[in-house]
Amino acid sequence: MSRQLEELGYTKKTCETCGNDFWSIGERSTCGDAPCDKYEFIGNPATTVKYDLYQIQKEFNDFFKARGHTPITRYPVLAKRWRDDVFLVGASIYDFQPWVTSGLVEPPANPLVIAQPSIRLNDVDNVGRTGRHMTCFTMGAHHAFNKPDDEVYWKDETVKYCHDFIEHIGIDPSEITYIESWWEGGGNAGPCYEICVRGVELATLVFIQYKTTAEGLKEIPLKIVDTGYGLERFAWISQGTPTAYDASFGPVISQIKELAGVELNEAVLAENARIAGMMDIEDIADLKELRRRVADKLGITMEELKNATEPMEAVYVIADHTRCLCFMLADGVIPSNVKEGYLARLILRRTIRFMKDLGLKESLGDIMEIQLEFLSKTYPEIEERKQHILNVVTLEEKRYTKTVSKGKQLVKKTIQDLKKENLEEIPVETLIKLYDSHGMPPETIEEIASEENFNAAVPDNFYTLVAEEHEAEKKDKKQDIEIKFIETELVFYEHSRKTEFEAGLLGFYENNVVLDRTIFYPEGGGQPSDIGYIRVKGNKEKYNVLSVEKIQGVVLHQMEPEDIEKLKPFAGSRITGSIDPERRTSLTQNHTATHLIVAAAREVLGDHVWQAGAQKGVKKSRIDLSHYKRISITELREIEKIANSYVMKNYQVHTSWMNRTKAEKKYGFKLYQGGVVPGANIRTVKIDEIDVQACAGTHVKYTGEIGLIKITRTERIQDGVERLEFSAGKSAIDAVQRNDEILKESSEIFKVPLEQLPKTCERFFKEWKAYKNENTKLKDEIATLKVGSIRDLAVEISDLTVLTQLMDADMNELIGIVTDMTEDVDGVDVVVIGNTEGKIVGGSSAKALERGLKINNIIKDAAAMLGGGGGGRPNLAQGAGKNHEMMEEALNSALKTIEEILKGG
Repeated sequence: MSRQLEELGYTKKTCETCGNDFWSIGERSTCGDAPCDKYEFIGNPATTVKYDLYQIQKEFNDFFKARGHTPITRYPVLAKRWRDDVFLVGASIYDFQPWVTSGLVEPPANPLVIAQPSIRLNDVDNVGRTGRHMTCFTMGAHHAFNKPDDEVYWKDETVKYCHDFIEHIGIDPSEITYIESWWEGGGNAGPCYEICVRGVELATLVFIQYKTTAEGLKEIPLKIVDTGYGLERFAWISQGTPTAYDASFGPVISQIKELAGVELNEAVLAENARIAGMMDIEDIADLKELRRRVADKLGITMEELKNATEPMEAVYVIADHTRCLCFMLADGVIPSNVKEGYLARLILRRTIRFMKDLGLKESLGDIMEIQLEFLSKTYPEIEERKQHILNVVTLEEKRYTKTVSKGKQLVKKTIQDLKKENLEEIPVETLIKLYDSHGMPPETIEEIASEENFNAAVPDNFYTLVAEEHEAEKKDKKQDIEIKFIETELVFYEHSRKTEFEAGLLGFYENNVVLDRTIFYPEGGGQPSDIGYIRVKGNKEKYNVLSVEKIQGVVLHQMEPEDIEKLKPFAGSRITGSIDPERRTSLTQNHTATHLIVAAAREVLGDHVWQAGAQKGVKKSRIDLSHYKRISITELREIEKIANSYVMKNYQVHTSWMNRTKAEKKYGFKLYQGGVVPGANIRTVKIDEIDVQACAGTHVKYTGEIGLIKITRTERIQDGVERLEFSAGKSAIDAVQRNDEILKESSEIFKVPLEQLPKTCERFFKEWKAYKNENTKLKDEIATLKVGSIRDLAVEISDLTVLTQLMDADMNELIGIVTDMTEDVDGVDVVVIGNTEGKIVGGSSAKALERGLKINNIIKDAAAMLGGGGGGRPNLAQGAGKNHEMMEEALNSALKTIEEILKGG
């Protein structure tokens, strides 16, 4: 890796501080990276021209375009569009994994240059505090993909390009150092250079040439130039601002500062960034050490430093996080409590928290508008999705307020439970659970704990710990199955209307028959398999095919074990097969209808809608759609209407196999509505100008063949995902007729014409509600009378009044009576009452609780005597048992226990 550097005048040295090998021009004893070298550019820019982020981004693209690289438009930050192992793009190489990097498909250009927004949340707690950490950063990269017979360029050319670019923007080559290092990630490895100037790492040049295996490194045929230039850091070093935030999104910071009334203390922030650069912050969870060092250097107290830095750090966090959110939401992430939606909600709610700390009166939408205006100048797609982004953050802000309000009582209860366990603080795992399951931010928990005279052990890296648990897709590890047969020819694609076929019987795998070709569609993409039968040619006996699946290209036809035994003597013979034609037709109609509903939903709800799952069926199907709020009845009707209009226009359904790269260039990532599709060639299903998807399912030739589409119901299955159930074709007609029958029967019950049914139902409901309220009122009055009639039956035990009584009342009445009596100032201290149906309820007043009388234990024992169980809170509990004839004995036992406790206390 040294020839090109030597030609450029660099010599190899060893850093006297860290011991790493590096290359530089002239005499030098340290490697140029922090902490071996300080940040020497703050207040002293490394270039004469000051670049902002988008100027340096343009300069980077133009430089490499002029040198034969094809500029590539950024990929969405939502990586799950084309890969199933991670949610978000963390580097430019993510764009090309796994399909290009494996050599399976050609890259979109070779060589290429890209400026890729990338999201990493592994340091989210350090954002704003160190001057350099960001959740969202722009990775400039030039990539080359080298085959054995077609080398584009490799190490020497990569080094020369990097050297020339850094010199091109005005940095003196004598300030550049190339540190020799090694890179591993995603199953690959290779040597690399880390390029530093004045203490800050600006770029990394990775040469991917190995695969990591259990046996060690193995050379791979495709050798990849994988570079990463931190464009925010280039802007920072060219401006010499106190932090990278000021250099990268200064206009946004200025407006937030003005709204918050925050003053910028450049000297403090610059020193903070310099010292942070000397520390390996990623490995320091508690940032107090950074604070101490900065305070000592400036000769001020920790409190003075905190007051000087925290408001500005909050401004930086808000600017960084809103930028991250803009990319996430524009690219289709819907905030939720799972997967990538969880990460978006984490960033969004953290932003709101810092806005609160700053005392900002503006809404999150107001602050997002500032960021949107800034980003839209460079990213027109963000401007196009502006209204959607604002709709999402407005709704999420309301949800957050409700969540915190509802969760406060839960936190208080958690604290009380921990106190009973003699704990003095809320453990980290409990904090994470409260955040994960109930959305309670740790800062709010800390405030509530303080009010309750309790501690909350909130670590400085809390959000980092939480994010790490959610950054990658958790997949079930399926054991590799080895099936030693040739790939099955899939006849149903070329001959989609055939229902019978002839094939060779190759052999058997467990309870499955393996054929050389088949028209049986194997289950996949949410579509169930075909069913039918096969026969040995010349033999009349039929063998039923129960289900079909495809593993490693081999189609397995499952059968009954006894049929497998009968067929084994015929291995190598010819067979004929037949599928159930009605089932195939229905599944084909439903599958194509799914495409139409997705297209209609995108038209009605917006382009942010993506398919989040689907299950096609014979009678009914379902489709899960990503959407940030409930779909209204009006929207649902419009979706159904548009989907049926697509049917009536009888659009042609075009299916073709396309090279993956060409398909993506032509149609974009909307191809993957149904999820990640494997392979170098993908089957595209295009319904004229309406919809296009990569899909392996069976489809009609024209949309008119679907017949009626009827959406039967909708529900929210999780945050950010709406499920629509529907039927197509004959099943849709059946669904409509079922609804008609229900309406007809209902109108006959009410004895009114069909058109008067809604008004009649409304009148009956109002009358029922009025009767119910009157009934409740009468029950309350009866309960009051009953309370009055039994209050005088209470006895006095150790200065407390106690009542046990058998009553004619249902469970709700029993609870009401007990509650009224024990909460009334002039009431009874301890009450246990039961009825003849084996129901028992007890209550303790505050005075009785102070004497140690926990009614839940007493009720539990009494219910056990009744042959049942019970429990509740110390002040109110209930139980029941089937041995209701034992109620008097249970009440007497309860009275005896109460007496023992009170006299013993």
